[in-house]
Amino acid sequence: MKRTMKFSWKGLVLAPLLIPLVYSALFEISGPGRSPILSFLFFFTLGSVVSYGTTIFLFLPCLFLVSRFTQLTGRLTCLIGTVLGALVYLPASWQSYLTSGDNSGPPQGSFGDYLRQHLLEWDFFAFIVAGLVTAMLFWFLVNRPSRRNDHPWA
Repeated sequence: MKRTMKFSWKGLVLAPLLIPLVYSALFEISGPGRSPILSFLFFFTLGSVVSYGTTIFLFLPCLFLVSRFTQLTGRLTCLIGTVLGALVYLPASWQSYLTSGDNSGPPQGSFGDYLRQHLLEWDFFAFIVAGLVTAMLFWFLVNRPSRRNDHPWA
């Protein structure tokens, strides 16, 4: 039996957009500035670059690789998205660690210590939720039946 991964352009285009849209709106609502539309667009663009980059260069290749060994299910796809969301957190936390020193100096302690101190903060959960929601949305967009299949006469 040859296992393959389902793919759709609609899933690729729409799935990575939801999280940047929601997070940008939340950032703007929590601290409105002088130009709310401009700051929303800035955060949305920045979030979209990260979201699309992660989806195209990390999530889809991992799904393809896993699909070679086992059949992809909704649960497995969501698990992969969640794990990859946690992995994407590591470069962001590394950058934060490098800038955590006193007066812009070198950081105090190791990166492992830094992770233990900051692992249960909101940004870690934001990355996990982003990975989960993007994977779930991609799965539903790719696996939903097309309208032509719903009506036999269409």
